[in-house]
Amino acid sequence: MENFEEWLTSQQMNPGQLTPADLERLRRLYDKHCTTAPERKEEGFRDIFYDCGMQYYVAARFAARAGLVPIHGNLFHHAIEMCLKAALVGTLTVAKMRQISHHLPALWNRFKEKETDPALARFDPTIQALEEFESIRYPDKIVDEGMLVNVVWQPEHVTASSGSAKRPPKYEVIIADIDNLVIEVLHRASVDPRSLVIRIHDAAAREALAYQNPYAMSWL
Repeated sequence: MENFEEWLTSQQMNPGQLTPADLERLRRLYDKHCTTAPERKEEGFRDIFYDCGMQYYVAARFAARAGLVPIHGNLFHHAIEMCLKAALVGTLTVAKMRQISHHLPALWNRFKEKETDPALARFDPTIQALEEFESIRYPDKIVDEGMLVNVVWQPEHVTASSGSAKRPPKYEVIIADIDNLVIEVLHRASVDPRSLVIRIHDAAAREALAYQNPYAMSWL
């Protein structure tokens, strides 16, 4: 296999006449050129999972800001699912991911096993809260039991139930905790958040991403 400089020569390019940005872009092309077909396929899955995860994440924050409940929770669930699947490419086959389907705790457990860091357990309540929204993706449970849903941006906005009367099930997730979780997964996968928002040009979408987001500076 020819090295990078030899490859540039074969492409009729002189490294001395290229800018650092050009060299970086061409280095990425060269790296792709060197990968095997299975590696390219894995990279394709990873890219699509991250792209879909980013779209779900922005849409979820947009829905939350608009008060669209419980859809905001469903969208956040999808966002974390896609990000975890992206981070697990190479650890789990896509066929195995298909078997796990949308079961977030199973994906989360695989991610924790991969990272072997007990500190990740701090996100367990967030994963469980998101999984509760998966149980109402279809309306039968809502029709039978009803629901209480709040949009909660920060931990201090959580409200406690009072009184002894039986209440419908409560579906609530703290969005700041999701923001923290997304950044944590990307950090451990060595993914720059800014690389995932390149295609998001709409001002309203970017505003939704930044709204009450403690990691806005990492994205934009």
